[in-house]
Amino acid sequence: MNMMKYLYQHSRRLLIFSTIVGVLSGLCGTFLATMISRTASGEPKTVTLALLFFLVCLLQVSSKSLSEIMMLKLAQNAIARLRVTISEKLLATPQRRLQELGKPGLLVIATRDVDTFIQALQAVPVLFGNGIVLLTCLAYVAWLSWSVFLTFVATLVVGMLAFSAAERKPLREMVNVREQIDTMYRYFRDLIEGSRELQLNQQRGAMFIEKVIRPGAEKYRDTYMRCMSGYFYVANVGNILFYVVIGVVLFVVPLWSNEANATLTKVTMMLLFLIRPISDIMMLLPSTRQGAIALNRIRQLDADLKQLEVPLLATAATEPEAAPAHWQISLSQLEHRYVNESERSFQLGPIDLNLSAGEIVFIVGGNGSGKTTLAMLLLGLYEPERGQISLNGVPVGPHNVPAYRSLFSAVFADFHLFEQLLTIDEDQEERARHYLRLLEMDDKVQIVDGAFSTTALSTGQRKRLALVVAYLEDRAIYVFDEWAADQDPVFKRVFYTMLLPDLKRRGKTVVIITHDDAYFSFADRVVKLEAGKLASISTSPLHVAA
Repeated sequence: MNMMKYLYQHSRRLLIFSTIVGVLSGLCGTFLATMISRTASGEPKTVTLALLFFLVCLLQVSSKSLSEIMMLKLAQNAIARLRVTISEKLLATPQRRLQELGKPGLLVIATRDVDTFIQALQAVPVLFGNGIVLLTCLAYVAWLSWSVFLTFVATLVVGMLAFSAAERKPLREMVNVREQIDTMYRYFRDLIEGSRELQLNQQRGAMFIEKVIRPGAEKYRDTYMRCMSGYFYVANVGNILFYVVIGVVLFVVPLWSNEANATLTKVTMMLLFLIRPISDIMMLLPSTRQGAIALNRIRQLDADLKQLEVPLLATAATEPEAAPAHWQISLSQLEHRYVNESERSFQLGPIDLNLSAGEIVFIVGGNGSGKTTLAMLLLGLYEPERGQISLNGVPVGPHNVPAYRSLFSAVFADFHLFEQLLTIDEDQEERARHYLRLLEMDDKVQIVDGAFSTTALSTGQRKRLALVVAYLEDRAIYVFDEWAADQDPVFKRVFYTMLLPDLKRRGKTVVIITHDDAYFSFADRVVKLEAGKLASISTSPLHVAA
């Protein structure tokens, strides 16, 4: 029901039309079963009846196929919209909230849960078609004999109640299976991302397999077996109950009813015809239940993701707003507090800092001093708990933060490098080749069809490509978080002595988180943080201690 409601919300007209065609298919199936049962009970056979039979066969195939194709199209349209909607909401969710939700859980929902829901939706046309056949055939049984129909319905109601009761345990296990999938995704992510550490320590690697992967895999196996075994048992009992109903019609009904044998024969033939549709419905129940659980997870994610008042994608299709010729960003009494992985509370601020066009600012300090957090606040990716960021005196808030962010380009310490250069044109492609030559990457990477030919490179090389991407964006402000940390001395020198002065000449502002005290002289100001506090701001960088 949840899936049909979901489809109805997305395309009411197509669903109604598919339903009408499905009803026609069901009526055709019922008519065929009726003709078979009547002919088998001894009614005369004619050429007209035979032609009508084969004509209805053709109509049934056509209408059933059309109904299923339309339902498939409806399902796939809904799925495509679902993928895009989830992506939009993920992109519009504050970074802090995404970090709280966690990458493994988000990946499971965005990949496996969506796939599970897809599989369940693909079963909808089969369930729908068989349901129509079942209803129309039961209507024919009621027309033949009310006593048999009421007996069947009573048995069906009892069976459904029994099935609902028996399904509770497998359904609980299915929920446990879904939770166990989150755990396995987390384990495999640790295995893949930590493969180097595990390969260096063979004993540790073996223990990770034996004490983490194996118990998790076995727990998933046992939970899944309990779940599906319960469903198989319940489904098979449901199928045999159908034969019990036929037995009641053949052996019990004649004891208290005066129904003619011909009527009972027709009813029996009709019930035999319904065995296949009911069996198909029973076998598809586990996948539909899994789809319902996946849909609940997707909806839960939808509720968890906080949509900004002005969605990020609303401005994504347009050019970034041009920075004013003379601008100043002011951070006033800025504070941000969070609990780190060791469950210790950390507070940054209060911070008072101004940034102006055309200056180079270094942010320095020890590990855990709050440098990256300050950068994330400056970029508008974290929301301050107190204080205010303003651009030329205009406060930055949810209504204008997308426009504010469009002033920045950044290369993070844990950056992600996209293969696609999504906004590149011919002029930018030539500039990209220039920067690749400057960074000595042109022999390893080319620009092919608006994308890098490869990203399978070392961390330092990939950071150079990320720098190229940032240059191509040509924003007013650049933020580099430890960009030079993974570079050879040659490229550090190129970065500090050539690229930064070039950006400054072009009127760009550059904010760099760095420990490279040998190059402090290239900064206009050096901002030092200690334990989340602004320790000093120096305009004489040669005399600043590391």
